[in-house]
Amino acid sequence: MTTSPANALPDTPCYLNGEFSTLRDARISVLDRGFIFGDGIYEVVPAYAGKLFRFGQHMARLNRSLDELRISNPLTQGQWREIALKLIADYAITTGAETEKGNQLIYIQVTRGVAMRDHPMLPGLTPTVFIMVNPMKLPSEEQRAKGVACVSAGDFRWEKAHIKSTSLLGAVFSRQISVDAGALETVMFRGDHLSEAAASNVWVVQDGKVMGPPRDHLVLEGIRYGLIEDICRTAGIDFEPGRSARSRRVAAVIGHQGNPAHHPAGRPAGRQRPARPGSCQAVRRLPASQTGVIDMSAANENTPPNPPEAEARKDSLIEYPSLFPIKVMGLKAEGYVHAITVIAHQFDPAFDASTIELRESKGGKYLGVTITVLATSREQLDELYRTLSTHPMVKVVL
Repeated sequence: MTTSPANALPDTPCYLNGEFSTLRDARISVLDRGFIFGDGIYEVVPAYAGKLFRFGQHMARLNRSLDELRISNPLTQGQWREIALKLIADYAITTGAETEKGNQLIYIQVTRGVAMRDHPMLPGLTPTVFIMVNPMKLPSEEQRAKGVACVSAGDFRWEKAHIKSTSLLGAVFSRQISVDAGALETVMFRGDHLSEAAASNVWVVQDGKVMGPPRDHLVLEGIRYGLIEDICRTAGIDFEPGRSARSRRVAAVIGHQGNPAHHPAGRPAGRQRPARPGSCQAVRRLPASQTGVIDMSAANENTPPNPPEAEARKDSLIEYPSLFPIKVMGLKAEGYVHAITVIAHQFDPAFDASTIELRESKGGKYLGVTITVLATSREQLDELYRTLSTHPMVKVVL
């Protein structure tokens, strides 16, 4: 069977079960329980200018979902981080994109594994781990200023919405309602009360107060939920968790990867046709550079810094002494490879320069340099990473 050019998968990087590959080449078993039952969970971690957004909170939610499914986390937090950062760097090399100027989405999926078809949660299986990176599209200036249209519908999905499950047919149906109506999102109600949208958390604004749904099993708590709460506290805006009635006349603010969507104030929610886009004055009180609803690009400033690289390597399974590959990416310029070679010799006097691997970006602007050094201790690797990372010609070190 041939694939039409319109449906051909790109050769962008991904990770599958311990191997780095591309979307074109990665393969899973037809008996993977994620394929047969949707028996798995997923997580999506934004990366702004190459920096992972609230990574610790994303990992905590991944752990909660895995615990609900009785699947052991197959990797440590440090290993998840290492893979994500490598994919970001590989994506930049493959596409020629500048990491510090682009935003990506790291998609993580863990399923129970491969077995003959049987409904119970079979023990002892090896989880399937898949991770890919995709570009993130931020909202336009017009969307920020005016918002976008959305529709509403009854929430017909299951009552374990707090699990970030790969079983997303309910969300597919819900999102299609807005697509058919020419809107961006579908805001859903359980009975008379607001729950969430097809692929978004929802906050409502009334009388200058921001309200969010309770943190319970009926909604998937977005990572931005805590961010909105923090921002409101900093900006002096009241934040109140609670159930909002369908009949309440409010401005409904929807945050999905930074996209704004509003039911304008004074227009009742609960419509099956799109409400005209409108702006929320309460949201406008939040600085555009800090708000999780309008613009996530500066959100890292409001979050704890990523753990140092030493913490990531502390969680990895390195045995000393051993040969250890390090990928360095920087602008393709005269003296760049020599500078990396000098640093490698500084930490490994027996370093063999003939083992250096070079990979040019698609546009030829960047050069990936892989050096393989003899790792003798975690302290040695930590100092080597610090030295490479602070070199003016280096952009990313993995």
